[in-house]
Amino acid sequence: MRKIAIVGGGISGLATAFYLQEYALRPLDITLIERAPRLGGKIASAQESGFVVEGGPDSFLTRKPSALALCRHLGLNDDLIGCNDSKKTTYVWSGGQLHPLPEGMMLMAPTMALPFLRSRLISWTGKARMGMEALLPQRRANDDESLAGFVRRRLGQEALDKIAAPLMAGIFAADPERLSMQSAFPIFLEMERKHGGLLRAILRQKRAQQRSPVGPGPENASRSMFMTLRGGLQQLVDAIAARLHPQTVLLDRHALGVARVHERYRILLNDGSALYADEIVFATPSYVTADLIREIDPALALKLRGIRHVSTATVSLGFHSRDIARPLDGSGFVVPRNENRQITACSWSSTKFNHRAPEGCALLRVFVGGARAEALAEQDGAALVDLARRELRAILGITATPVLAKAYRWRKGNPQYDVGHQARIAEIDEIVAWHPGLHLAGAAYHGAGIPDCIDDAVKVARFIAQKTGASREMAV
Repeated sequence: MRKIAIVGGGISGLATAFYLQEYALRPLDITLIERAPRLGGKIASAQESGFVVEGGPDSFLTRKPSALALCRHLGLNDDLIGCNDSKKTTYVWSGGQLHPLPEGMMLMAPTMALPFLRSRLISWTGKARMGMEALLPQRRANDDESLAGFVRRRLGQEALDKIAAPLMAGIFAADPERLSMQSAFPIFLEMERKHGGLLRAILRQKRAQQRSPVGPGPENASRSMFMTLRGGLQQLVDAIAARLHPQTVLLDRHALGVARVHERYRILLNDGSALYADEIVFATPSYVTADLIREIDPALALKLRGIRHVSTATVSLGFHSRDIARPLDGSGFVVPRNENRQITACSWSSTKFNHRAPEGCALLRVFVGGARAEALAEQDGAALVDLARRELRAILGITATPVLAKAYRWRKGNPQYDVGHQARIAEIDEIVAWHPGLHLAGAAYHGAGIPDCIDDAVKVARFIAQKTGASREMAV
């Protein structure tokens, strides 16, 4: 029987183990090794006092279908909930007050003229500079560029500072001066390449929609862009774990090193034991993988260490609704760096999704750290809660003691897609191909979201199952 070892029990490793079971027609001996006492990695949900708290991601994109398909395959369809689109306004903290993003903003590009012109977020000079985007020539070079470079070139500095950096770089907890457009936001590069600019692309899309209006039939029924699970995303982790064979998972164990011995991989564990595997899947952060494979391929280890990771933290605070004077009439707010605050954003969780707070209460989630403020995220939990309360007092005027406070720290938990990331990953993939039975999966490579990690897992599981000579196809 072919032996498979999976190192790392986050969503990438879990999904790999699950799909290996699903794809393979012949029995496989699968062992998943996780150093923590729980599975799920950064997917961590808690249910306390009627609140549903997410420590890591709180939802997944439906535009990339693999996470939604996996939830349905696991029988979680009745627990899927979408975000409240009627309350999707995002605010920006600027000049000491919250400004709503103009209606119709496509991340950083305005799609509706009047709401944009009426907005007080961007100065008239900044609006004029953004409007000039339609007149600018397209970039001819095909090399990668940073988010900051792209936005300055197309829309100007104010659009970068107040919109693109806090919103778009914030998704990756990244420095906009280093974040790769090719890897993080290729759609905007394609808009420029195909149409000459963002505003021109948007206008042409609108005209096309007017010429070919979408009917109201069931095949075109609207679906929320983001979805989650009623009891938190931990439901997805638990549902996968419940489907794995009991002998598959080793918790509280971690690999100390990996060697190639007689065409197999030997994994030395911290309890002194060793596992031998024909195929090994590393679903660990790239810097952890680098340490494990340095004896097998020092050059590959060096490439993997070149993928930076940064620290972040989330602090969830529950309050009685009566203690919050300002209406929580949107999804939350982001904070530009030049505002000199100690948080990067705040999600109004109980407005964004139903079933997140008990009746008469509200749940807010504060984001700390990232590429430009890692030290703030590496404080202990009590210090993080104090920081979050101070910031919400200054921004939202909340002085009450929270009825719930829960902090999660993710030290070096966010991979950074720096300029040149695609080329770096192509080099890594080329080296990996020289090592039979060695596979990489996870957020550091081809996409950082839950659907991206599941896509990685599907690809690896399908490849391994096909090597056994007998595999079934599945719709994912």
